[in-house]
Amino acid sequence: MIMGEYNKTFYEIGKWLLAAVIAAAVFVLIFGDSLLTHVPECVFETATGLYCPGCGGTRAVIALFEGHPVKSFLYHPAVPYAFIVYCVFMIRMFLVKHFNVKSGKDGRINIFIYIGIGIIFVQWIVKLILLIHYGIKVI
Repeated sequence: MIMGEYNKTFYEIGKWLLAAVIAAAVFVLIFGDSLLTHVPECVFETATGLYCPGCGGTRAVIALFEGHPVKSFLYHPAVPYAFIVYCVFMIRMFLVKHFNVKSGKDGRINIFIYIGIGIIFVQWIVKLILLIHYGIKVI
C-alpha cells in the first residue's frame, strides 16, 4: 500500500478544502471583499465576556488571506500553523500519489493534530490570563 488510510482520507478532504478556498477566492474577486470586513461576534464571548478557544480564528484567516502572516499568528497561532501543515501534507501526498515517492508511517499525521490542539489551548489560556488578570483585551 503506497498511501495509508489516514493519509488517503486527509488527502481527499484536503482536495475538497482546496476547491472550497479557490471558490471563495473567485467569489471575492467577483463580488468584492465586503463580506470579509464584517467579522461576526463570538456567541461565547458575548454571553460570558470571556474568549472561547476559537476567538480570533476568523480574523486570523482573513489576515492570512490578505497576506499578513504575522498578524494572523497574533490573532490565532493555530491558523498559520494549520495552513503550513496543510501545504506540506498536500504537496507530500501529491508526490506520493502521482510520483510513487515513498510514504512514511501512516499515523504520523496524528502528532500534527495534537500539536495544533495544544497551540489552540495555550493561546486560549494566555488570552484568558491577559483578559482576567491584567484586563487586556487581545482581540
